[in-house]
Amino acid sequence: MKRALGLGEIMVQMNPTEKGALRFQTLFERHVAGSEANTIIQMQRLGIGCSFLTAVGADEFGKVIIDSLRLEGVETDGIVQDHANPTAVYFVQRSYPVPDKTMVYYYRKGSAAAHFGPDNLRDKYFEGVDLFLVSGITPALSESCNEAALRSVELAKKHGAQVAFDTNIRINLLKTRENAMKILDPFIREANILFTGAGDLAMLFGDDTEKAREEIVKKAQSAEIAVFKKGSDGVEALVNGKRYSMPSYKVPVIDELGAGDACDGAFLASYLQGKSIEDSLRYANVAGAITVSLKGDIEPLPDWQAIETFLSVHGAGEKRLLR
Repeated sequence: MKRALGLGEIMVQMNPTEKGALRFQTLFERHVAGSEANTIIQMQRLGIGCSFLTAVGADEFGKVIIDSLRLEGVETDGIVQDHANPTAVYFVQRSYPVPDKTMVYYYRKGSAAAHFGPDNLRDKYFEGVDLFLVSGITPALSESCNEAALRSVELAKKHGAQVAFDTNIRINLLKTRENAMKILDPFIREANILFTGAGDLAMLFGDDTEKAREEIVKKAQSAEIAVFKKGSDGVEALVNGKRYSMPSYKVPVIDELGAGDACDGAFLASYLQGKSIEDSLRYANVAGAITVSLKGDIEPLPDWQAIETFLSVHGAGEKRLLR
């Protein structure tokens, strides 16, 4: 079995039962979510043995997070339980003020995860790992998180693992183009597999999407694969100068949060298991489509059987995933 290790903040998500402005909501569902963790869980559900590095508060929400990861089969030996700082929480606002769009309000400043640092890393976490995953969110959380992420990339490469990096820009954390480039540049350069999207490319290089793609590919000196997520327009990959493209599936959108993470996870799991780039992109699209059609980031993440069922209805009806 292939193995993957992720690093990032995982939080408690409060998602209202109804659409509309948060000030009018009275009932909320409690979910667990966080970009890298979503991707790791997607990979775990698709047959990759996964583990995760983070810090949570020594509180009830921290217990929920650890229990949720363990329930999925994700190894949690590298998770720090912080007695001084709390687990982060965020609230979701759906379909207001823009219909079918989701807004997020974070309460994460000073969280346990933001205090995670290189001193929390151990060589043993990286032994036998085939792929290490981090995104642009984690190094933007704090100086110690940035140092931990950079050191993790070093340890991953030391132990022979590929590095997957999603630019995953959060403007409220990175603030400016200059700061975003300063923090993300070393990860873009070291990534073996790079994920990005139109919004992130515009933030880093400007609104000319094609030129921005060329610029990021130039920077990604170690990248064997660059994956460009285009939302409802599908997904593309650039591999050794060859471009692959896969259209999206049209589904009703309930909550678009986590779709990009599902896409990353399905692509990486497929790729690590030896599937073609075309199939890896196809399964990535399916995972994203399934995820946007339900509330929550983790709950909708599909396994292979769900992907096959989806394709039997929306695709060509191919029955080949479990062979």
